Amino acid sequence: MNLHPLTVLLTLSLLLNAYLALELANRSGPVTEMSDQAPTEAQAPTPEEAPFASGESFPFMRVVDGDTVVVGVNSRSEYVRLIGIDSPEPHDPSGPECYANEATEHLKELTRTGLVVLRPDPSQGTRDTYGRLLAYVELPDGTDLGEAMLRDGYAREFTYDQPYARRDAYIAAENEALETQSGLWSPETCAVE
Repeated sequence: MNLHPLTVLLTLSLLLNAYLALELANRSGPVTEMSDQAPTEAQAPTPEEAPFASGESFPFMRVVDGDTVVVGVNSRSEYVRLIGIDSPEPHDPSGPECYANEATEHLKELTRTGLVVLRPDPSQGTRDTYGRLLAYVELPDGTDLGEAMLRDGYAREFTYDQPYARRDAYIAAENEALETQSGLWSPETCAVE
């Protein structure tokens, strides 16, 4: 029986997600309901060593918005903030920002896989002020999700405190989207600030 590679990948993805769900269900302590909102600053854990090794693969769970995903790391769900990008916020207190839903949906399209690879950047620290892990998130084929979001016009380059390792490539990707007027940069989309 010849199986299509996509069928095999999807089956493996389902098995990994089922395993992760069982691991989470069997952990000690109370199980809490997860929302689409990232943890608040009051809930943020204290900074710690990165709970993963660079290049390690983890089960992808879901997209929160255009720059945040949830990944299964060491038998627990972790919010991961993509280093170097900022996308419009769907959960802004004054309502969804322009193009937020499109950015979120585009990241969902890009992450149709069961695994992602996390790569920290020592210049950015381990966690942000909301307790989210900070990492570059890649697909198993090496696609950098942050760079893809910039190149496709669904995010802006974002340097938080100090330059990060992939900054030049990210700026080039954003410039490519600007030149082609893709996504956010289209005159028909949103007023560019």
